Amino acid sequence: MKKYIILATVVLLIGAVALPILFKFNNKKHSEKAQKVEQNNPAEFDPGPEADQATINLDSYEAVQFWKQKMNARLQNIKKIYERADWTTPAHETRFFNNLDASQKAFEAYLKAQVELQYPKAEEDEWWGSGIPPCINLIYLKHYKSRYNELEQWEKGTPDGEMCGGSALTAYEIGEMGR
Repeated sequence: MKKYIILATVVLLIGAVALPILFKFNNKKHSEKAQKVEQNNPAEFDPGPEADQATINLDSYEAVQFWKQKMNARLQNIKKIYERADWTTPAHETRFFNNLDASQKAFEAYLKAQVELQYPKAEEDEWWGSGIPPCINLIYLKHYKSRYNELEQWEKGTPDGEMCGGSALTAYEIGEMGR
């Protein structure tokens, strides 16, 4: 009887120590996932080793949509900034906006062609499986992030004295427009 009491005590002690640790670990994992969903910020695609295929597909799609929206928001902000710019002539302003639109259309055509090159839609039924959509999403994700970063100089401006800034305003000029 004494052995059972000692054994029960040891089991209870181990349980008392282990359960809070396990709960804290799982709770932390759950709160991180909830925080990610709450912020609606799937900036990184990392579903984890225990994710099922549907979760992987959805998470990769959400990450792509997040970066596509960020890129489009940056484009809209650039348009707002440069609509207020002090252009030397109306022709310069028109040319800038036409070039910005052409650049974005070229980016979208390039991206579509890259996806088609790697995963031809005509071969979808032949060899695609459930793992291909996240692969395609990773291509989109890479390029949307890259485009977002490329557009930064027009939104935030170039350093003063930057000789190769081209049509991008300086950070100082953009700051002055905000006042």
